[in-house]
Amino acid sequence: MKSMRWLWPFVLFALVVLVWNYPVYAVTGGIESATKGKVRVLSSSGSVWSGQMQLGVSDGSQVYAVPDSVEWKLRLGHQGSWVAIEIAHPKLTLPLHLGFNGAGITVTGGELRLPASWLIALGAPFNTIRPEGLLQLSWAEWTSGEAMQATLKWLDAQSALASIRPLGEYVITVTGTPDTKTEMKLTTTKGPLMLEGSGQWAKGQRFAFNGYASAQERSKEALTGLLSQMGRLEGDRYRLGVF
Repeated sequence: MKSMRWLWPFVLFALVVLVWNYPVYAVTGGIESATKGKVRVLSSSGSVWSGQMQLGVSDGSQVYAVPDSVEWKLRLGHQGSWVAIEIAHPKLTLPLHLGFNGAGITVTGGELRLPASWLIALGAPFNTIRPEGLLQLSWAEWTSGEAMQATLKWLDAQSALASIRPLGEYVITVTGTPDTKTEMKLTTTKGPLMLEGSGQWAKGQRFAFNGYASAQERSKEALTGLLSQMGRLEGDRYRLGVF
């Protein structure tokens, strides 16, 4: 038994090498399971410490590949975090840093820009409306337990169902603390298509949202087809949905 003690350093070294080179494909199934199959891993390479993967989004019948690969690096004891992940993608203006320690999770601020046409992968009603233009998602630095703030803008908004181009510009703001209550507001910055709404999510409750779509008087006839696909008519407005 005494001679077996000499094996422990080698066993420990073997375990470290195994963990350090643990293949990323062995954990990709967890991503699909956590998203209930909505996000698919089309290909991957590297280890859980450093690698890249090609993602796809499924609408239930078809999988849409996300252009370019997501790259990441996992670090220990980085900038005060026990474990930190750096995520990079061409559509991110700066790499995203996620830090984990005893106080919780820290997320650095950033911005993501992507074509609005990617929303088609989410299924109805986007696959019918077929939006075009630019989506610009930005968020402030956030630490778990604190209030968060994020903004999603739809710029140069267009739709394959509307001859009017552009339709306008729209902003969704999200504020609050995810652990307790989060609120969302939809507003129109400009344009003949007018969108408005508000919603909230409270702990232990379902997300509730009330939104409406309408058109300026001179554009109603041209936008009727699009509006009818966005919701049901109530008076002179179309209800986007109540969830």
